[in-house]
Amino acid sequence: MEKLDCSIQHGIDLKGSDKGPPFLHPVYESSHHGDATFQMAVKNGSKAHHWRFGDMPPVPGLIPDDVVHITTYVRQVQRQNGIH
Repeated sequence: MEKLDCSIQHGIDLKGSDKGPPFLHPVYESSHHGDATFQMAVKNGSKAHHWRFGDMPPVPGLIPDDVVHITTYVRQVQRQNGIH
């Protein structure tokens, strides 16, 4: 199965798309959605609870180390945009 490109859903600039929510939003700051939440969402999927994009399915093909790198990037860009 082909890997899902997170930027298709969440935007190349992390500002979201018509398919998924933005990561540059206070709801995704680490005090609300910690790094472990990213791991769980990729592994198990996530029920829609903040946005109206529908449920996020599990993401096959990503290993925990991939998610660590993705999360590190998201957190870096969030800090650059005043989201801590």
